[in-house]
Amino acid sequence: MLASKHHPNLLHADNTLIAVVDMQEPFLRTIFERERVIANVSALIQGATVLRVPVAATTQYAERMGGVIPEIQKILPPLRPAIDKMTFSSYAAPAFTSEIQRSGRKQILLCGVEAHICVCQTALEMTAAGFQVHVAIDAVSSRTEANWKLGIDKMRQGGVLISSMESALYEMLHEAGTPEFRDILKIIK
Repeated sequence: MLASKHHPNLLHADNTLIAVVDMQEPFLRTIFERERVIANVSALIQGATVLRVPVAATTQYAERMGGVIPEIQKILPPLRPAIDKMTFSSYAAPAFTSEIQRSGRKQILLCGVEAHICVCQTALEMTAAGFQVHVAIDAVSSRTEANWKLGIDKMRQGGVLISSMESALYEMLHEAGTPEFRDILKIIK
């Protein structure tokens, strides 16, 4: 149960799902600050494992664009294969929508690529559907810095909450001095 003394815009591990959008080589090959994105998406997934937060990953047209890059694939939950889609918005893909609804989670933390296309459209559609959507700006990007910034600005204007990888993990962690806190410290340091 969520404690009423906490601000409703803070992420809670028992109400959050992390959505990893289209972390595929053809998109990442020319992405702005590729290593930052991969490192921060990886940290979010590892943190989710520590905090027992579900993770749902997507791919865009995997038959042509390939699967999730190996460094991310190896840390994704093994029994949850990436959901392949042809829509830009992950939420427009029935299998993704079903996965989100089945989770019962109402806070969605987005990461992946591209910020101004698939991440943005997913964020805005999920916001319209009544979810509280957060985006970790240091775990998303686009081919150009301008489009990355445009995506963040558009999401912010659409009511999406802007966060960072570290901020999101600490919000879900909630307190220091726990075994989870020590595990999260190892991930982010």
